Amino acid sequence: MSKRSGGISAVRMAALAASLALAGCAGGGADPGDTIGNIFAFNSTRAPPVEAPAQDPGVFRLICPVVDVRDGGAAHRVYHGSGRTSSDVRYQFSVGETARECTRQGGQIVIRVGVEGKVLLGPAGGPSTFSVPVFIGVRRDRDQQMVVSKVYNVQANIASGSVQTSFSVVSEPLSVPYMNDNANLDYSIYVGFERPQQQPQRTSQRRRR
Repeated sequence: MSKRSGGISAVRMAALAASLALAGCAGGGADPGDTIGNIFAFNSTRAPPVEAPAQDPGVFRLICPVVDVRDGGAAHRVYHGSGRTSSDVRYQFSVGETARECTRQGGQIVIRVGVEGKVLLGPAGGPSTFSVPVFIGVRRDRDQQMVVSKVYNVQANIASGSVQTSFSVVSEPLSVPYMNDNANLDYSIYVGFERPQQQPQRTSQRRRR
């Protein structure tokens, strides 16, 4: 089974949706959902004051696919040498918050996805700059084929005296064919960590909300 990540709450996503336009990557100690939302909207981790525009309740809106974490992709450990015990762990990546936005452009749905997570040092690790391989893809559910995907190598630095850091990445626009406004019934968004020479992950159906 795939695991749905701890997504941003509906209330927070509604507030972000007023001006989502994401690009870039960042890390820090701010609230993860606020960080990703601000990068979406302002290309910055800090947001200026904004006033949400009035919404026309009669307008039917595109329903964006949900974000799931690929099987085995929520966390990834790197060990020292051939060791595989907890004491051999150099560092671990983990997925935290996710966000997404969808727009229709002609016959295409353009999707952008944000992922935030953490890098934790293990007993065998030390301060360094790490390359975090984050997979982001969109699956067509009727045949369970990945329509578009990319791996983003995100830089994350753990300074001397620290044992963890956070990272954020925002995908480039990912385009898939438009079928109808209920895009959540046609597609799923998957994120996770890419492993070296990793075999394609088998994904599974899950109940729609």
